[in-house]
Amino acid sequence: MSLTTLIEKNQVRLTDADRRLLKALLESPTEVSYLSTTDIAGRAGVHPATAVRLARKLGFGGYPDLRSYLQADIINKAEPADRIRESLSQMEEGAILSGLLRHETDTLDRLDSRDLQIKINQAARALIDAGHIFIFGQGNSTALVEMMGRRLRRAGFHHTILNHQDRELAERILPMKSDDALLAFGFHSVPRGIATCLNHSRRVGATSILVSDLVAPLIKPEPEITLMADRGLGSEFLTLTVPMAICNAIVLTISHLDKGRSIATLERLAELTREIQEEPRARQTLSLTGSDLSDGE
Repeated sequence: MSLTTLIEKNQVRLTDADRRLLKALLESPTEVSYLSTTDIAGRAGVHPATAVRLARKLGFGGYPDLRSYLQADIINKAEPADRIRESLSQMEEGAILSGLLRHETDTLDRLDSRDLQIKINQAARALIDAGHIFIFGQGNSTALVEMMGRRLRRAGFHHTILNHQDRELAERILPMKSDDALLAFGFHSVPRGIATCLNHSRRVGATSILVSDLVAPLIKPEPEITLMADRGLGSEFLTLTVPMAICNAIVLTISHLDKGRSIATLERLAELTREIQEEPRARQTLSLTGSDLSDGE
């Protein structure tokens, strides 16, 4: 639902101070969506408490949720070509790699690693306890889906990849049970099918985990565990560096918490691999000689 629709639905509840704040939000949404409660309130000439009250009137838990909603909306509307141009404008000619590395480093540095690690621990425990893991992702997220699928399989976890649509997706989530887990990825925009997957996991009692960026507030129903992967400003070229770091942290945390289960499985994998490599090579061709052929052939 757009911000203008939310405003229209709550018109009768808005005060003059609310309207001044909304005017500031709507005039420069890209800029103000990254301002603090105090800064946006100062720009609109209202008390910071007004921002909190306005967010709640519009159905958000607080102003940070409203700000995330605005940021996600900006990401949805930004065209890929515009994001490329914006990123290039901030890089010196001939220094694209160094500019990209600086951007990625800054984005990683902004992560609240302590709070995020707590949620990564929760996600890792849920995956360890799951009878079966369903991994959902569309578009760019499929790279993460394939990586997590491969790493979980190598660690001995049974999983199903959900990168399909319509009936194929429905067939693959149908077997989900209460002791299973859903690991979903959603970036840039709300992926088609994720709402159905989350709703189904809720109905059957499975644990749901979401790895997402600023679009997370738009993804409903809300999953049990959300890992926020801030990928930078919505107007810039965005990569998967941060969510990939989070995925790697999940895998390592699983190995730390599962009492040696995944490491033992990896050791068995290495043994099987060596066994296959040491098998005698099959004869590629048969040597046909006179003694091999019967008379008359």
